[in-house]
Amino acid sequence: MNPRRLLRTSAVRLALRYALLYGVLMAVALGALYWSISGFVDVQLAAGLRKTMDALEQSHAELPPEQFRALLKAEIRAAPAGRLHVLLVSADGRVEAGDLRGWPADLQADGEVHNLVLEDDLLPSRREDRDAYWPVLARPLPDGHRLLVTHGLEQAEALLDFTQGTIAAVLAVSLALALGLGVLQGRSLLQRIDPLIDTTRAIRVGQLDRRVPVSSQDDEFDELAGQFNAMLERIQALMEGMRQVTDNVAHDLRRPLSRVRNLLDVTLSEPRDRAEYQEAIGRALTDLDELIHTFNALMEIAQAEAGSFRGEWGPVDLSALAEELAELYGDQAEEQGRTLELALEPGVVVIGNRHLLAQAQANLLDNALKFSPPGTPVRLELATSGGRVHLQVVDRGPGIPAAERERVVKRFERLDDARSAPGSGLGLSLVAAMARLHHARLELDDAGPGLCARLDFAEAPCG
Repeated sequence: MNPRRLLRTSAVRLALRYALLYGVLMAVALGALYWSISGFVDVQLAAGLRKTMDALEQSHAELPPEQFRALLKAEIRAAPAGRLHVLLVSADGRVEAGDLRGWPADLQADGEVHNLVLEDDLLPSRREDRDAYWPVLARPLPDGHRLLVTHGLEQAEALLDFTQGTIAAVLAVSLALALGLGVLQGRSLLQRIDPLIDTTRAIRVGQLDRRVPVSSQDDEFDELAGQFNAMLERIQALMEGMRQVTDNVAHDLRRPLSRVRNLLDVTLSEPRDRAEYQEAIGRALTDLDELIHTFNALMEIAQAEAGSFRGEWGPVDLSALAEELAELYGDQAEEQGRTLELALEPGVVVIGNRHLLAQAQANLLDNALKFSPPGTPVRLELATSGGRVHLQVVDRGPGIPAAERERVVKRFERLDDARSAPGSGLGLSLVAAMARLHHARLELDDAGPGLCARLDFAEAPCG
């Protein structure tokens, strides 16, 4: 994997930012810990000095001077090397006991712990690279003497050095882990993103059948891959539909266009009277109206399938709309020797576009009246159940075989026995597109005999 590409990933960049922030916070937290430990060490040293001073004061009060000085020597020898330093001076400043060579300048015997830098000439031995402050406690004794006690810092400094090293190691390991996890996260992210990038590259060069692999982790990347694949399925379906429409338009519209041209060519081939010209123009207008109707249907199907229809949407009284269409088609049915029967539940309302819903019902009624034998009824039914609206048109015609029902809702698809009937093969395709736009279903069932074309909608909520 390319390191430069890895460093450009959002995960690594985010990890670097968090590592920096984490490092600052860790440094502050560990610095506070070090400061707390250092303060605790100082408190313990001061407490030890006071305890030692209290014990020596009590011994001074109980022992003769010679025994007390001997006690001081014994305490110094008993303590670890450099751990305890004591100085006893007389009232006039003479050193009487202890291992310090003199009284520190500006030190008051006030019984408080002071941090002083003890010069080398005061210490029993030279301490290299140890210029730290020493905790010193000095008190006056009842007989006028002054007693000084101090502890060496070797043990405390060793503890602080160890603490400081541990803190530095913890900080370094924490930063390294943060960066390492960021790099691993970046690699994992690239491994999940690369299939998506490869798929988009393949699609860009025309491989519309490529899909993004979906893992079994069921995480957000799999959800994205699923949505992306669904989008690709939709795009591929639209592209195939466009290709099919182009082919069908070129095939099915060539005949009426050729018929219009031949008609006009024959009409203009020799002089004719006014009536013959009017008849030819009328036939040409009829064919052109059919072409315009076909193109309008194609446009409505394309807009419906693309979800870009611009009409108004809102509650539509489907019962009233069905009654209006029934009045319009009732006369047509009587002229053709057929009857139109109604079974409409009143007050049925759905959310949609009134024009598209009327067009869908009209197409279903057109098909039913076109293929029903004379003397047979066509039934328009509207009912609700379980929060769904069911609109269906039932005829007693030849019906549609079950194996052909999926094909007939495609553009320009017609059954062999229907090719002699007028029409372009777009009626059911338009109904199916309108149904999808309204989140409804178009179902074609056997009416035994005949066809039952059913639209299943969601009922509009009350209020």
